[in-house]
Amino acid sequence: MGIQSASATFTRYHIQDPAWKDFWGTLEKGLRAGSLKEITAGHSQSAGFASWDDLFDTSFAFASYHKAEYVAFHFRLDQRRVPPILVKQYTRLAIEEYRDEHEGKWPGRKERQRIREDVLVQLMDRTLPRPSACEVVWNTRGQWLLMGTTSRRMLDASWEHLETHLQIHPVPLFHVQWALRLLPPRSRERAVLTSLVSPESHDAFFEGRFLGYEFLTWLWFLSETEGGAVRLPDGREAEIHPGDMLVLSLPDDGNERVRCSTQAGDLHEARTALRRGKLVEEAQLFIKVGENEYALRLDTNLWALRGLRTPKQMNDPGEGDPDGRFLEKMYFLEEVFACLDTLYERFLLMRLGPEWEGKTKPLLTKWFNGRDR
Repeated sequence: MGIQSASATFTRYHIQDPAWKDFWGTLEKGLRAGSLKEITAGHSQSAGFASWDDLFDTSFAFASYHKAEYVAFHFRLDQRRVPPILVKQYTRLAIEEYRDEHEGKWPGRKERQRIREDVLVQLMDRTLPRPSACEVVWNTRGQWLLMGTTSRRMLDASWEHLETHLQIHPVPLFHVQWALRLLPPRSRERAVLTSLVSPESHDAFFEGRFLGYEFLTWLWFLSETEGGAVRLPDGREAEIHPGDMLVLSLPDDGNERVRCSTQAGDLHEARTALRRGKLVEEAQLFIKVGENEYALRLDTNLWALRGLRTPKQMNDPGEGDPDGRFLEKMYFLEEVFACLDTLYERFLLMRLGPEWEGKTKPLLTKWFNGRDR
């Protein structure tokens, strides 16, 4: 489910400010140029932008993409798919027609391939396209962007379209890239991180997963040793605790997993897994900020937030503010991001700091080996 859903799932990105003299004018021009067009004859798919308020509106009437400091729209991918069995059936019929016209002669390999391709095009043009879509939200002030999907196919298609028509290049905020956004330039911790993982490497996504394993495990440790308390930059108090599900595995071999709940009986199994070297691979997390309560799932990539449940939204956003419900949702998301940013930054300063080996790691080891409460 996407960003607007009651149980939202999305991937997060950093985005640099584009060098546009007229931001909103250039944006509108790019959205219109990249809006969804009908699939042309002989083609299997078409990709493009559509309105946030109406998935089937590609005109962007009344600047519906502009919502305060946010840009919001849909990326849509329409595809025609012909079942292979139909292609096989009609290719067979076409070959029989070929033989009737050529005195029973069978077509050669190249001719057979041409016949099959012609059949596929004909069937494709007779097939109705199936639309799929994901929401896109861009915070122009905070320099972040959300894609309401975790589908690799949709993500690849949307990245290409954003780069082609808007000339923007979203950077996935997985563990290493998220860390680089939080650590100060020229800081000791940043230098340690880049000595462990090269951010420019194609393998950074996999080599940096130890950060995700250790961060999720540390959140469990923080919850049990400090009550999960965290102070946000604006001075508010927040809390974070493991939810109803934990998945543990060995960082170097994620094949053998231990899945358990946070109920007392299953926590015994989880702690046994910790003592055997496993770390938290995925966790449901509960976050509380003031009266607002949230639940979400996070895995070691730290890139996608899944099943994010926010406080119940107002039913009537008010006649004078048609974007009220959208802006309320963004407020909730920003509150979650502020909490996660604060926690991850605190973890990074500890993990990459000078006291990690001599002080912090022994405390974690002692907790791993501690007696069940």
